[in-house]
Amino acid sequence: MSHELERESIFLMYVRWHYGQGVREIFQVAGNFLWFVAHFFSFKLLTKTLFAPWKRLGENYNGGFDLAAFASTFVVNSLMRVVGFITRSVVLIVGFVSYTFVFVFSLFIMVIWMLAPLVLLGSLVLSATFFAI
Repeated sequence: MSHELERESIFLMYVRWHYGQGVREIFQVAGNFLWFVAHFFSFKLLTKTLFAPWKRLGENYNGGFDLAAFASTFVVNSLMRVVGFITRSVVLIVGFVSYTFVFVFSLFIMVIWMLAPLVLLGSLVLSATFFAI
């Protein structure tokens, strides 16, 4: 053990760990959760394919000039794109709400982490004054 650590109080070592490594690790954990939510909901892929047909369903255009077949194929393909758009939009909205929730919760945890030693110290002082009276 180094002489420097022997002279340093455990309180200072704790404070250094709590506000140094502890804060870094909370940021890393929060970043991992945000990364997971972003990849779970596939934000990038869903925005790229927002107007694509749902599950690639649709009909192929047949050759020739048949107006009824063209209209029928156009309606089915348009309907599949609308279904795909609505489904992907709902998933994106749920994903963004989840991402926002995780972000706000991470900030909340960070505030609790930063204030925890002060709350503990305040509790000890308050309990000492309660027993002293």
